[in-house]
Amino acid sequence: MNVKNGIELKFLGSGVNWMPLCGQLALWLGGYYSVLGEGAKCSVTAMEPGRSIFDGCHAVANGEYHFGITTPSWIARLAMNGVAPFDSPMPLRAIANFPHNDRMVFCVRKETGITSFEELRDRKYPLRVSTTLLETNHPASWCAEKVMQGYGFGFADIERWGGAVLRDRPRMLSGAGAPVSEQFDAVFDEAIMTLRWKKLTAEHEFNFLPVADPVLKRLEQSGWERGVLPKGLFRGIDQDVPTLDFSGWLMYCAEQLPDDLAYYTVMAIDEQKEAISRVMDRPGSGLTGKIDMKELGRNLPVPLHPGAERYYREKGYL
Repeated sequence: MNVKNGIELKFLGSGVNWMPLCGQLALWLGGYYSVLGEGAKCSVTAMEPGRSIFDGCHAVANGEYHFGITTPSWIARLAMNGVAPFDSPMPLRAIANFPHNDRMVFCVRKETGITSFEELRDRKYPLRVSTTLLETNHPASWCAEKVMQGYGFGFADIERWGGAVLRDRPRMLSGAGAPVSEQFDAVFDEAIMTLRWKKLTAEHEFNFLPVADPVLKRLEQSGWERGVLPKGLFRGIDQDVPTLDFSGWLMYCAEQLPDDLAYYTVMAIDEQKEAISRVMDRPGSGLTGKIDMKELGRNLPVPLHPGAERYYREKGYL
C-alpha cells in the first residue's frame, strides 16, 4: 500500500442516517492504529440532505470530498452519464451500495376522489401536496415533478389551480408522523421504511396513484429505475402499484481516487459492519437489512472503483 502520511480523508455524509454511518468509518480509518499512516485525519461533513444528493456528485467529482453517498443509487448513473439534472458526465465510481429498500409514493386522500394523475390534470384539482422542500431540489420532489411532467403538468400548475405545495418534511421526520396541517390532500414522497408512513396510512384513507408504463419507460431510458409498491405494504394498497424505485445508499468516489484509499475504505466497512448495524438499529432507520459484504459490490449503477473491487475479490466477496 502507498498511502501518504498526513492525509485527510473527507466524507460527505449528510442526514441522520449517513452521518453515523460515515462517522463509524472515519473513526476506524483515522483512529488508533490507522491504516492510513502517521498523522492521518478523517472528517465527515453535513449539509442539507436533499441538496447533498445532487451537489455531492459535483463536489466528489471535483475533489472537494473523497466520498459521498446518494439515494436512490441510480442517481450516480445519471451523474456518470451526464443526464439531467447533470450538465456533463462525471467520472464517478462505486465503493459500496448499502441495503435501503425504498420506493417513491404518490398518494391522495380518498375524499378528493382523485385516483390517477390523468384525473388530477383533467380536473385541475387544487391539491395541497405534502412533499420535500422544492428549493433544495431534493430527489423526491424532483422525481415528483418529472413524473407529473410526463402527464403534462407540474407543481406550478397545481399552485395555479389554487392548490399548494406544503413545507412539511421537517415536521414529518420529527416523529410526529403527519404533515403540518390536517388540510393536506396528498403526499408525494419516499422513505417507505419510516414510521411516519405507517402512521399516516393508519390515520387516513388514501388512493395510491400508479405511474403509467409510458411515463416509466421514458424515465428508464434516462437511467431511472422502476419499482412497485407491493399489495399490502400499507393500508389502502389493495394491489401492486407501479412507481419509481428509490432503493440503495450508494457510497461513491471519483475515478481518480487512489486505489489504496478505496481499498482501505471497503476494509473499514468490512471491519465495522457490525458496529454500523448497531448504530443504525433504531425504528424507521433507512438501513433496511444487515450489511452483507457479498452484496455491497454487486448490481451497481456505476462501475466499482478498482481499489474497492480488489478488496472484494481478495476476500472472496465477488
